[in-house]
Order: sequence, then structure tokens, then C-alpha cells
Amino acid sequence: MTKPTSLWRASWATVAAGALCCAIGAAVANAQPKAKPGEAQQAAQAIESALQKHGGEVHRCFEKVLADRLDAAGLVEVTVDVGKGGKVTSAKVKKLDKNANPALAACIEKSALGWTLDGIEAGASVVLPFSFKAQTSQYLVNAADVPERALGAPSSNKTKAGPKRDVPFTVKVLADETNVKAEKLSVTLLNVGPASRVAMHRHPHSAKILYLVKGHARLLGPEGAAPAKLEEGAGVYIPAGYPHVIENMGRQSTAVFLQVFSPPGPERVYRDATDARGRAEFEVIRDPASAKVTPELISKVVVAAAAEVKSVALPRGMGNSKNLVEASVGQAMSLSQLDLADGAEWQSRGDAASTEVLYFVSGAGTLKVGGETLPLAAESMVYLPRGTPYAIKVALPDRTDKADKPDKPEKADKIVAVQFKVTVRK
Repeated sequence: MTKPTSLWRASWATVAAGALCCAIGAAVANAQPKAKPGEAQQAAQAIESALQKHGGEVHRCFEKVLADRLDAAGLVEVTVDVGKGGKVTSAKVKKLDKNANPALAACIEKSALGWTLDGIEAGASVVLPFSFKAQTSQYLVNAADVPERALGAPSSNKTKAGPKRDVPFTVKVLADETNVKAEKLSVTLLNVGPASRVAMHRHPHSAKILYLVKGHARLLGPEGAAPAKLEEGAGVYIPAGYPHVIENMGRQSTAVFLQVFSPPGPERVYRDATDARGRAEFEVIRDPASAKVTPELISKVVVAAAAEVKSVALPRGMGNSKNLVEASVGQAMSLSQLDLADGAEWQSRGDAASTEVLYFVSGAGTLKVGGETLPLAAESMVYLPRGTPYAIKVALPDRTDKADKPDKPEKADKIVAVQFKVTVRK
């Protein structure tokens, strides 16, 4: 259709997260040399068709970036060269607004390499501009989309993902002011390497809840505090100012923890190791022998094993709950483990006094919140501002092979989730 060296320009704007909402304008074709009558329109239709086909991939790139920063926005222009059969042979970012995220541009560039622009002849170049609008809120963050960081690691804006694996621990910031505008708390996923530890430290003004998702570990405290052995499903409440060490007892496996801070602050050091507030709220104790605390502070530490906590049945056969850490006078944080049955439908009007976070350890289902229906799977985190109603529907077991293989057990989709709450006002 087009002649070699032709340059075609398409127009496309992505405007929303959550569900794919892409405003695709009529593709505008500017050709050099001048196109024949009707040729520009045919090229525009070919480009628009390709954009419609691959719109989900572009949205997925945007979704990944939003998992880290809610303010990702701006114009990204990618120029692609077309080979035989309309296949894209090369893709390169041509223009990037100063507010646009380089990781977003890199993701689109990589995606475009797998595209085919049917109807565009070999030798043509096409400019694809994508305009991304900043979002005001989001409820769901997938841990797999969040950059892995270590203290002193390169900025997440670089295209190479994740810190080197020779660091003792890494962190993913799942919820804070930057990605979900979190109120009164922050949530991080802590990965402590085999036979490694987070050295003794304290958070002067923030209390913390730990939940051991995977592995086995120990919590060590100051002189006078007994070590606490932690297995999967253990919850720990650590009061502000309490010196502690988090130690992975596995020599071959990584220990994975959820950490919730209230008020937020310590997590800032992971986004920027030079952040003054973050450094002040993550105080490394160089000499553990100097860490002296009162017996009263030690007594405020709560350690609970899910296997030893009594289950409380949820209404209508939805499953059960285990309260590992309960809020009390002067302690506004709580932690529960939820086991929701296959096919259960759990509805909540939201807590008017508390910010709520749900982290899904296993299982599958859907979440209805804010007028959207979102998929849930293992490592999904849901941030719920106070007073936010929501509904969770647990998927039914997979019975696809049951007829052919009656002895094969069904794959259960029962959800195991962790629920954190922080009281904002009483």
C-alpha cells in the first residue's frame, strides 16, 4: 500500500486504568512522498486496527507503572519500522515527556516489536503517539508489577528491573502515598534471602505489623527479650521504638513478609535512600548492646501463630477468620487471616473509622469496588480507604478434568487472605 521511506503518524490516547478505556481517534496519516488518493485512509485503518488489537498490551504497560507511581502520565511516541507482511522489525522511543515514566516507554517499545500492521508495506515507518492521563486513585496493586528495591539500589525509573541478588533483603512498596495515596499506613513486601537478616533497627515513631507469608524465621529483640520463632502464618505486632532483627532461618529459601507501618514513614527510605524523613524513621542500630528498652515496651510485642489461634466462623458459610493481632487502647492496628470458602460471596460496607488493606496469599476470585470489577489472584493487594464498600466473590474449583479423571482432586480456588486495619478516627 505505502511506498518505502513513507512516514505514517497515528493518533491514540489512553485515558484510564482499571478497565481498558482507550480513546482511539481516527488515525491521521502524513506521508512523504505524498500518498495517492485513498491511500492515507487505508493506512489509517490498518494502524487503527493494530492499535485496537494490541490495546490491552499498552494498557498492561500502564498498569505496571501505576503499581509504583500513581502520577505516571504524559506523551510517549514510538516509531516503528515495518517489514514484510506488515511485521514490525524495529521500535524506538522517539519522544518522551519529562513527566512520562521511562519504564512505561520501554514496555511499549518492547510490546510493539511483536506487532503486525496489516496493510502497511515493507519499508514504511509509523509514529505511534500514546497520551497517558494521570490517575487520581486505584484500589488494586499486583505485587508482581512493583519494582524490587534494596537500600542504595538504583532508582526504579531505570529500565533494568530489580536490585542485585547479593543483597541480604529486598522490598516492594505495595501501598504508600505515592501509588495509592494511602492514609495512616504503608505496606511493603519484605524478601529476606537465605540465611540472611535485616540487621537490628527500630522505627522511632511507627508501629509495625509483620505477617510471614512464606518460609520460617526468627524475630530477635534487645537484651531481655526472648527470641520468637516464626512459621508461615505468624503475625507480629512491634511497637514504635522497639529494636528488632528479622532473621531468615532457611538456608535455601527466601522468607517473605508483609510489613505494615503506622504511621507511614520508614518505607520512604526504600524509594530514596537519601530521603531524610525515611532515614530518620528507619534507624539502624550499629551496636546492639546499646539497645536498651523498658520491660513495658517489651511486653507490648505480640507474637501469634495462625495454627494456634482459634477460628471464628464467618456468616452464611463464607469461611472463617483468625484474629492474630487485635486493636486495643493505644494500639490502632489489627491483623486477621481470612479463609474464604469456594464460591463464597463476601460483602462489606467498609469501615468508616479504619483504613483497610487486603493481601491475597492464595486463591482466585473477583473484587467489586468503586464501580469496577477487578480480578483477584495470589499476590494481589487491595487498598481500601475508610468507608469504602466492596464485595469479593471466590472462584469455584476447577472441574474441567473431573469427567475424564474422576480420581484427580479438584483444584480449589479457596481464598486465603490477610486483612490489616488501622483506625484513623474513633
